[in-house]
Amino acid sequence: MHIVECSNNQFDFVSYSKERRELVENKLAEYFAQRDPNTLWESMSYSVLSEGKKLRALLCIASSEAIVGLGNNLESVLPLSCAIEMIHAMSLIHDDLPALDNDDYRRGKLTNHKVYGEAIALLAGDALLMLAAETLIEKTPKNIDRQLLLNIVSRLCQATGAAGMVGGQVLDLTFTGKLTELQNSRSIDDHKEVNTIEAIHRGKTGALIRFAVWSGASLAGANERQLLLLEQFADKLGYAFQIADDLLDSTGNLVTLGKTPGKDQASSKVTWVTVFGEKLALQKLEDLEKDGMDILDNSKLPSKNTAPLRELLKYAIYRTS
Repeated sequence: MHIVECSNNQFDFVSYSKERRELVENKLAEYFAQRDPNTLWESMSYSVLSEGKKLRALLCIASSEAIVGLGNNLESVLPLSCAIEMIHAMSLIHDDLPALDNDDYRRGKLTNHKVYGEAIALLAGDALLMLAAETLIEKTPKNIDRQLLLNIVSRLCQATGAAGMVGGQVLDLTFTGKLTELQNSRSIDDHKEVNTIEAIHRGKTGALIRFAVWSGASLAGANERQLLLLEQFADKLGYAFQIADDLLDSTGNLVTLGKTPGKDQASSKVTWVTVFGEKLALQKLEDLEKDGMDILDNSKLPSKNTAPLRELLKYAIYRTS
């Protein structure tokens, strides 16, 4: 495989992301190729193999390469990055269900439950959750230390469950419809809105992004200092990704977003945009970009190795879909 290099201090992020995304997509297709084509597997494949950013998989690979260099450790990290995409697909299937966000479109096509029904969609998400753990355990090369792999599996469970994505989703549900109530409480605690938004995003969106970055670097042999700094970087990127997503919900359309826009305001969701407005949201994104870049500068990792992470941070902030 051709490996994208830095030339004249320029990093070709378009080629880099295209190549890595194709690696993940091909490996996912391989994992799903031998499955019995019943309705459950069709539903699972519908969401996992659909077009998407593969941001979390790219972050996992990029953080691994930040430690060992571009083009290295790819075969070892691919099962992990695919498992992360399965978890993400599960979360999207469940998030779109009528009991949660009740959305008809995702990635420009009908949501899973609109094609296969609510029951099969729910079960497909459950099956993807288990398949992710199975893939990580069974497909990770045997030369990877089993204790390290066990630690990664444990952290994946934490990132996905009550302390992570599921807990964040519950917080999101708890505060949906309470935007005015939260804003009116400002006289009691000036930081309540920020703390609430951060808690929602840290779980619902940030937990899997943080895991993706931590796990890729961990699998590549990062030391404790590197892992700590990369987790801090991931926190900034995850927060920025969600704020950018909230801005797109406010300003985008179905064609560019691939999903129904305007739902945050309509359902009185608590987001940075609905609470503080678009101007302050843009300012927050600027602050998060600077913070993220500063963290990478302080990591003492070669700038060539961290170039993909820098570009992924900018992509998370400046994307249009």
